[in-house]
Amino acid sequence: LVSRLEAMTDEEVAAFSLPLWGMVLDVAAFARMRLGEHAVHAWDVEVVLDPSALVSQDAVEALIDGLGVLAARSGAPADPPFVVRATTSDPARDLLVSTGGPVMIAPFVEGAAYDGHLELPAEAFLLLVYGRLDAARTPTASPSGERWLDDLRAVFPVP
Repeated sequence: LVSRLEAMTDEEVAAFSLPLWGMVLDVAAFARMRLGEHAVHAWDVEVVLDPSALVSQDAVEALIDGLGVLAARSGAPADPPFVVRATTSDPARDLLVSTGGPVMIAPFVEGAAYDGHLELPAEAFLLLVYGRLDAARTPTASPSGERWLDDLRAVFPVP
């Protein structure tokens, strides 16, 4: 797949359009979706054999900024909705997770209101959004406020 994508001409890239799940994907969105599936499903297998397995750091870096699309499609809106600020490391991001309908992940803007703040590795945040961050695999996280990780697990349930 990578070889085929790399071999595409500029015209083929411009013409690429894939209707999928109520969206229309361009080449970049399609490649990101496939990378997410590959990276997370490879981790699904690896973690069975090695509980300390991690999602590839290269994949985490490529996927972290596109998690909003997945959240909107697969997140279960909370009732009542709440907002959690998620600050990640490796790579560093400062995000707001809004749990109304649809669920949204957006960059944190100074002054934005939130109900809780969570600091955790980006790999753990990625697994959370993919519904795979169970209590046994949760790294040390720094929570504050009324809402945080347990509340977000309900928004991103195990598939």
